Amino acid sequence: MSHIPIALTVASNDPTGGSGVIADIKTFHNLNVFGMAAITNLTAQNSQGIHEILEIPPEFLEEQLSSIFSDAIPYAMKSGMVPSADMVDIIKKYIKGYDIPFVMDPFIFSKEGKRIIDTGLQNKLATTLLPYASVVTPNIKETEAMTGIDIKDESDIKTAANIFLKEIGVKSVLINDSQMTGKACDYLYTRTKEVKLSGPIIKSKNLRGVGSTFSAVITAELAKGQDLESAFRKAKMFVTKAIENGFDIGKGNGPISHFIEL
Repeated sequence: MSHIPIALTVASNDPTGGSGVIADIKTFHNLNVFGMAAITNLTAQNSQGIHEILEIPPEFLEEQLSSIFSDAIPYAMKSGMVPSADMVDIIKKYIKGYDIPFVMDPFIFSKEGKRIIDTGLQNKLATTLLPYASVVTPNIKETEAMTGIDIKDESDIKTAANIFLKEIGVKSVLINDSQMTGKACDYLYTRTKEVKLSGPIIKSKNLRGVGSTFSAVITAELAKGQDLESAFRKAKMFVTKAIENGFDIGKGNGPISHFIEL
């Protein structure tokens, strides 16, 4: 009998496949992890931006998750765009009930910088889901929004990380920055260690799906039983190569590649 680890993504659907659950599933499969998906909302988007969002009824998200967990419990799960407080409570129920690694990608702003969820729902995510996350993966803008810190240098990143760890109560946080230092830097903070990975900034307009893919790699590696630091290092390598091999698809910003080998 063959065996394969299972990873679940709970996020939105991007019909063009550059981000959301489709990007997550492609990432899982690249890493030899069986991917499952529960949809939180449908989007009308493409390489030029998000045009419309249609929220799935919360009770249907419950049906999706019940169907998954009653049949085959995932080894790890991640969340992306969560558009309502009711959905936050539903996701929390499954995280608490099954005690599997949970990666939270706090989708607060679009790639273009437009706020997707209001501050009330942002606070609900912070108080309800973050304390149960194995790791949260915000970019700088999301970090500023969730901690109230105006980040200008690396010391501010560390201050924000301490707010995540000591005040919000997360187990670990991964913060991405590609602006302040002139390099592509990612910072892992846990309650016992700090790890910084940096590399050159790759000049490309084809960056759709970077955040989704980064958190999906971590989810896949945790599903395989890897420790968080190893998953972090794998995600950094994967996304770097995915950006290097991005595609000119569409009239705007194309997607990174999930057809890569490490």
